[in-house]
Amino acid sequence: MPIIWGMAMKSKRKGSAGEREAASAVATHLRIRARRSRQYCGAAGDSDLTLDAPIAVEVKRYAKIAAMRFLNQAERDARVSGELPIVVMREDGDTRWSVLLRLEDCQRFAALLIAAETNQLNKAQL
Repeated sequence: MPIIWGMAMKSKRKGSAGEREAASAVATHLRIRARRSRQYCGAAGDSDLTLDAPIAVEVKRYAKIAAMRFLNQAERDARVSGELPIVVMREDGDTRWSVLLRLEDCQRFAALLIAAETNQLNKAQL
């Protein structure tokens, strides 16, 4: 039993550290205040981070995340063109699509979306 308890505590510390690191990255790259939420049991409706915007953030930090290989592929493909690499994905049976991109690319992604929507996009902006 002590081994399991020790592993659970190590996992909890890793999760807490990941949340602090993510809050700092969100603040840096999205220019919005972010902090760890007060979670007591990970109940439904509790985000990992609290932001100064109505955004629910779930933080995941693992040794390997399978979807990252797709983002790495998009980054390799975009390296020559200078375009913004994103991954659009969905699971079989789900009709909703999701987008994966680097946190540091979010501001550029938003700017490109706004420019495209207002027909002000120029390849030079990439």
